Amino acid sequence: MQNKKALAIAVGLVFAVPAVHAQERENSGPEPDSVIQMYGKLYPEVVFPSGHGPTAAGSTVSTLSPKPTGEGGIIRRTEVESSNSRLGFRGHEKLSRDLKAIFQLETEFHVTDNDSAFAARDSFVGLDHRQWGTVKLGRMDTPFKHYGDEISFLGVSSGNFVSTSNVLRKTGFGTSSASSFHLRRSNAVEYQTPNWAGFDAAIQYSTDETDTPTRHPHVWSAAAAYTMGPLKFAIAHERHWDLFGGSRNVASALSNFNDQNVRAKDKATQATVIYKLGVHRFEADYIRKEYNENPTLTGKFQSYKNNAYQVLWDARWNRSWRTMLEYIHSNAGSCTLINRACDTGGLDGTQWNFGFAYYFSRQTYLFVMGSILKNGYSARYNNEAEQAPAVGEDVKQYAVGMNHSF
Repeated sequence: MQNKKALAIAVGLVFAVPAVHAQERENSGPEPDSVIQMYGKLYPEVVFPSGHGPTAAGSTVSTLSPKPTGEGGIIRRTEVESSNSRLGFRGHEKLSRDLKAIFQLETEFHVTDNDSAFAARDSFVGLDHRQWGTVKLGRMDTPFKHYGDEISFLGVSSGNFVSTSNVLRKTGFGTSSASSFHLRRSNAVEYQTPNWAGFDAAIQYSTDETDTPTRHPHVWSAAAAYTMGPLKFAIAHERHWDLFGGSRNVASALSNFNDQNVRAKDKATQATVIYKLGVHRFEADYIRKEYNENPTLTGKFQSYKNNAYQVLWDARWNRSWRTMLEYIHSNAGSCTLINRACDTGGLDGTQWNFGFAYYFSRQTYLFVMGSILKNGYSARYNNEAEQAPAVGEDVKQYAVGMNHSF
């Protein structure tokens, strides 16, 4: 009830703002000193998922994977999803010629269900200076997430089964998001530089506020980019202290998460290149992930490392037609346990995305797309919104949907 009241008040403010602005324009010129804007992006779709070929029960798999049961986890069915459809309010207040206060409040907007979480997306307040950049406090995507994997698949990849993050920026074992380098962080403060002759950068600090006498869970994330005509280069690095991306994804017998004497430091580095050639855009991303812990007990998780990459081709043939093709691959990597052997065989994963869109306008279009995710015999990479694959199970999904932005 409180969420509904808050949303009603916010919408009321938006419709009240034009009258205020009209009065300001009469008194102070054509540009108002304060602006509030309502915006949104809706892209519901009908999805047809299916699972294929889980690893047989009793098969030997990676040390880090659960034992296979041979039973599939993905049921062939029809789903109707909203992905990350959203509604937001943002604005600014001029404080001087070069300085303004800014804010944003963005909420999920599930048009296919009634389970939207209010203000669950990027929401913040900050100061923006023309020469010195922007400082924001709130809940935001990390620079690592924002600067890499930049070209959204048909503009609808966020929270969708065509997202690359499931294979590119996570591990292939376990289901906890603690291993992900594709997150929105709460309790965050971020600085963004202005654009200096094609160069821009950002750095962010966030804390989980769950400290113990021996642990301090927090994240540092930084990225920089340089644009030169049709070329863009970006580099990003992120470090997670005491999030335990490794231990929270392995069996309890291997995990250090409940041992307060053990600390964790996970990190990832990413490089991105984007090139525009006529109606075509190409993107390539390469990422190196490392998960490290310092246990002393025999058989406990110590480290996991792997590399992943993706390449994408985006073609805007004319005002109406757009096609995209994308390939993502994550290798099996390597791991260590304390005084025990560790095997990563079969932890690789590969994903193909393909699709096309027909545009009625810049804001409204229909899309048809598909994804084939092939798990190695030990892996459980998952891009299905409602179900989870068994060990080694491949996931195929196809969808038809509509996007409208405002």
